[in-house]
Amino acid sequence: MKPKKILMCYGKTSFTPGRYLEDAFQNIGVKVDVYPSFIDFSTVTMEDYIAVLFVESPALPPVKVKHIEFVSIPKLFLIHHGENRLATNKVLAQQYQPDLILMAHSLHLAKHFPIPVKFFPFAMAKNVFNDDTLLQNRPVDITSVGTLDHSLYQKRVQAIEKITKKFHSDYQLSFHKRVFLHDLASAYGQSKIVFNHAADTIKSLNFRIFEGIGCGALVLSDKVPKLDTLLEDGRHLVLFDSHQDLLEKIEYYLTHVDEAQVIASAGYQHLLKYHTYEHRAEMLLEWIKKGLQPKRK
Repeated sequence: MKPKKILMCYGKTSFTPGRYLEDAFQNIGVKVDVYPSFIDFSTVTMEDYIAVLFVESPALPPVKVKHIEFVSIPKLFLIHHGENRLATNKVLAQQYQPDLILMAHSLHLAKHFPIPVKFFPFAMAKNVFNDDTLLQNRPVDITSVGTLDHSLYQKRVQAIEKITKKFHSDYQLSFHKRVFLHDLASAYGQSKIVFNHAADTIKSLNFRIFEGIGCGALVLSDKVPKLDTLLEDGRHLVLFDSHQDLLEKIEYYLTHVDEAQVIASAGYQHLLKYHTYEHRAEMLLEWIKKGLQPKRK
């Protein structure tokens, strides 16, 4: 008998939760077939699969589906954006007719979907963001890689301006880089501190927390919903509640690198033990095995 497989429908790029999940399934021995742009379910042998997983892929056009009524196995839809993609994802949910929606964050939006929702956060893509170089051997002191759009990230811009003013004379700073995947992992792997700041109005988990910790850096982040269910402040990362608090904590940990190392190492090990995409893939398989039932036609 052939082993069961997962059928994934998503616009395939190099660095998205869909791609990381696909790799994770393969890593744990689950075969995956991917339809990146269009699928006609009337032409698919559905008994080969245990579930269909749709993943939103904002960088590419949504996967178009035909004959969704032929799907009698569980259908899941992974959403990893919040308010800025709500209208689009509501339309996609109507088209995909999932039995379960997985949300990476922004669970307050669950009320907009008439089907069950589960928290399914980002994780460590250990094939890429995985570096345990000691902080004392890293040439860059503070790194931040992220959008600096004033309309959405005014507080992030202000924080970077304050960090630059206070620390540029004595420390090596790295801001404003537009780098991705392995180049991004290299940037984080060379830095002692990775600074994270959510958008001004959309406060949510983001990739940077898992990328920075996965690359062995001490992550300093503002507080966002559900973060405390995954990581502990002062043990796996350091949280700040104001820009003044941020500046004080940066100064403290740059002058107490041994203490920064303890937290960075604990965070790194915690992700490896509990929060890789392989863990997320195993979680999905467990939910499916425990009886996620497709909706009746």
